[in-house]
Amino acid sequence: MKYFIPLFLSLLLTQISYAQNARAIALLKGVEQERLKCTRYRICYTEHRAEEGKTVQQIVDFEDGKIRKEHLKNEVFHGMMSLFLGDIVYVRTHYDGNDVGLVRPDSIHASGAGIYDARMLGLTDSMYLMKNIRNCLLYESRDHFSVKTSQRDGKNVNIVTCIDRDDTWEFFIEEPAFKVLKVRLTAPTCHIEVTSEYSNPSFLPFPTKVKIFRTDGDTVLFDKNITVTSVEFPAAFPPETFTIASFNLPLNSTVSDYRISRRIGFWDGEKLVDDPVKMSAQESREWEERIKNPPHVKILRLLMISAGGLMVCYALFSMWRKKTKP
Repeated sequence: MKYFIPLFLSLLLTQISYAQNARAIALLKGVEQERLKCTRYRICYTEHRAEEGKTVQQIVDFEDGKIRKEHLKNEVFHGMMSLFLGDIVYVRTHYDGNDVGLVRPDSIHASGAGIYDARMLGLTDSMYLMKNIRNCLLYESRDHFSVKTSQRDGKNVNIVTCIDRDDTWEFFIEEPAFKVLKVRLTAPTCHIEVTSEYSNPSFLPFPTKVKIFRTDGDTVLFDKNITVTSVEFPAAFPPETFTIASFNLPLNSTVSDYRISRRIGFWDGEKLVDDPVKMSAQESREWEERIKNPPHVKILRLLMISAGGLMVCYALFSMWRKKTKP
């Protein structure tokens, strides 16, 4: 009998631990499944990087693993375009440049292009091309998960915890939409906190705002604020979206394959050709005028103007309501 009770307690604790672990993994997989449901999207967002003193507007088009990303040009940033097609990446590292590079996805050129699946927003502090949603959620690479429930703004929030040696990961997940409200890492020399807001239900599974803060000791490595301005889930993209035609290149731009250190053609407006295209001065001016304001930039500006107008209208309406209240 004296051996039975300790054995029973040990088995009971094992079952409780297993139940907690299974529940934690189920929550993390729920987050993954909700985000993977979104197989085609266009998202526009503004990223302010306090540690660099830089604000960048970005557009990401995604369709079944293909990614087109554009960092819009502004007064302090030259802009950039990149296109991921599985085993190759096209990079135009300067918005006004005449050169496009064809590189490997694992190359430093692809890494510097800042292209990634935007469905990772709010799940991690570091987003890059070779990382995916599952990597962010850790359940395949770590053990020792547990879960508890806490109250946050009057709602039940599941806190999934993973302790790996001296590192503690926490995921704050709200059901039933599996919103990740916070991700936190506490480690001896590193602290990471990623917090997300979900104020626009039509943007789901994307958050509307993400705050990323990472320190290494007393050094701030990341201090970023991402504000999503629009999300679309199109039935289909135009055929040229995931081709270099979407780069809106100047005539006779060169495309070089850096994997073999060789130029592979000149852009003639529709395709790559072996030799530069000749045209008159008037034709050249017309071409340059056509590419100054590509359609997607106009759309983004209209969206931002509309959003600003709606905010002003809402503020005026709120003021009027307060004045007219009895």
